[in-house]
Amino acid sequence: MKRKDISEPERLSRFVKSFDSHSQDFKGLTLKLLESGQSIEAVSAMTGVSPSTLYEWIGQWNEKKKLA
Repeated sequence: MKRKDISEPERLSRFVKSFDSHSQDFKGLTLKLLESGQSIEAVSAMTGVSPSTLYEWIGQWNEKKKLA
């Protein structure tokens, strides 16, 4: 069974912003949004994280995957 997409982006944005933006949970959730196909711009707007930081996090994640 496939999960339903969230049709209310403002609810998702409030949920994401409820996390401490420096926590690993927040970072992981943010990367998961990007992995799910959300654009950098959309994730930046939802989370309040700048696009340049998102690109940095993606780079860090890719480096970690190479080491694993």
